[in-house]
Amino acid sequence: MEMSPRTWLLMMLLGLIWGGTFFLSEILLLEMTPFQIVFHRVSIAAIIMVIYITWRGKRLPRDKRSWFALAIMGLLNNAIPFSAIVFGQQYITGGLAAILNSTTAFFGVMLAGLFFKDERLTFRRLIGVIMGIIGVAIIIGMDVLSHLSLTSIGQLLIIVSSISYAFAGIWGRLQVKNLGVEVTATGMLISSSVWMLILATMVEGFPLEALSLRSTAAILTFSVVCTAIAYLLYFAILSAAGAANLTLVTIIIPPFALMLDAFALGEWVTGQQLLGFAIIASGLLVISGKLKFRR
Repeated sequence: MEMSPRTWLLMMLLGLIWGGTFFLSEILLLEMTPFQIVFHRVSIAAIIMVIYITWRGKRLPRDKRSWFALAIMGLLNNAIPFSAIVFGQQYITGGLAAILNSTTAFFGVMLAGLFFKDERLTFRRLIGVIMGIIGVAIIIGMDVLSHLSLTSIGQLLIIVSSISYAFAGIWGRLQVKNLGVEVTATGMLISSSVWMLILATMVEGFPLEALSLRSTAAILTFSVVCTAIAYLLYFAILSAAGAANLTLVTIIIPPFALMLDAFALGEWVTGQQLLGFAIIASGLLVISGKLKFRR
């Protein structure tokens, strides 16, 4: 499916917005705990989405089966990956976290090949996945196998988030059907808000405390722009460009995250990490069909 200039612009905007989530996490970690950050992110976004679908004249489901499916979706697509990323960013930079998070597509391809006959692991996809694995190995380094440090734990947590996103894609295709993308996103955010309220209260205490003006602005941007509005952008691009083209946004996110970290926080990644990202990006292009070659 060909992408129009407008769709490319929307994809670049989405890459900028989601690239900003890693920068905002670093700002918020100076004042808030990880579960508190994620709870505020999903709960405020859920309120915005409820207002939006009400304005559009749409309704949330009322049957238990749909809410069970949405509860698992909220756990896999929001609660686990958002928490893993924020926890991981306590030990690594936002730019590195964004690079490692771009591996989501590789895990999605591998799992889809196991669960769906129409998503089998073709030669092209296999090559792309192998390139992704090589890229991650270069970024993390072989020393992670010999000993665990806080940095390696942070990197592994980002990989956990990517795996969780991939399982969320499988679960959504199998169990979350006929609800509509906007209603699904809203129900998922409501469910993840409940998950995060429970987790935050059990581990860190009730997630409500006075915040500075900077953190308040950051959490509102995180919730409204980087979550609620970003989901609406995501679905608009999905409808216009298709799922294969949408995987390209995972290549666009890290450069924006790296630029924000470099100019605002003075953080840089190493040449080894950039090499790993280049291989990961190439693998994603192979999977999406943008890079073609003969056997």
